Amino acid sequence: MAKSSKISYFPTLIIIAIASFAFTTSGGDWTLKKDKDGIKIYTRSVADSQLKEYKAITLVKTDINSAKTLILDFASYPEWQHNCSTAKLVKKSSDHELYSYVITDAPWPVSDREVVVRTDISEQNGVITMKMTAIDDLVGKSKSMVRIPAMTGFWQLTDKGNGTVEIMQQVHADPGGSIPDWLANSAVVDTPFKTLLNMKKRLER
Repeated sequence: MAKSSKISYFPTLIIIAIASFAFTTSGGDWTLKKDKDGIKIYTRSVADSQLKEYKAITLVKTDINSAKTLILDFASYPEWQHNCSTAKLVKKSSDHELYSYVITDAPWPVSDREVVVRTDISEQNGVITMKMTAIDDLVGKSKSMVRIPAMTGFWQLTDKGNGTVEIMQQVHADPGGSIPDWLANSAVVDTPFKTLLNMKKRLER
């Protein structure tokens, strides 16, 4: 029988890791886990937590507003966020505070995950940051899925000039319940990698 563990899991919508911003609990040193196709994936341990945090970074030939628009187009997530089956905007308090609902597919026999995410958008010195926090209201819990109880992270967009934007996603999450080890490893490395790869293709086409 396979061992099980909890993992950092967000799609990457449903998905995303804090080097320059204090959005998550202070963690240990980052370890490079994957470097391929211009995308780097790092993971690290988090103090007082068994869950791994991930950070995914890439450079994309696009403009910063196009990247921001794509990330905030929740309905498009199933087209580029790896394993995301459903995503939608559920509330817009202002242009800087949005709430979305995201469902992430999990392979049988693991239950699919659902999460309601508050996104707070800020811009400083030309850097756009979209902070993400899981909340437990606005959408009723599904009886057939597991609600993600905790998740913090952010998207960070930095204009590097010459039509290039650095995109970084950093996430630490508790997916709820138990997850097989092989899926845990996939969630913190392969999921953000495939999400950023799809994002690059979409923005650069």
